[in-house]
Amino acid sequence: MQYKSTQVVLKEKFIGHDAKNLSALDNELNKWASQGWVLVEMTTTVAKNTGLGGGDRTVFTLVFMHQ
Repeated sequence: MQYKSTQVVLKEKFIGHDAKNLSALDNELNKWASQGWVLVEMTTTVAKNTGLGGGDRTVFTLVFMHQ
């Protein structure tokens, strides 16, 4: 059995809510699933942005298993 972990960072737009682009997360999940990896764990962390660079970031940590 093998395990693989990866992270996907989604950035919210500076103005407006719920502006995250979930297609990056979908693409990462589908990429590993097509190779036979199964998602066994997913966690999220939100990093608040207080600077001029834009909105918040949500970090998805994905753990996959392959038999």
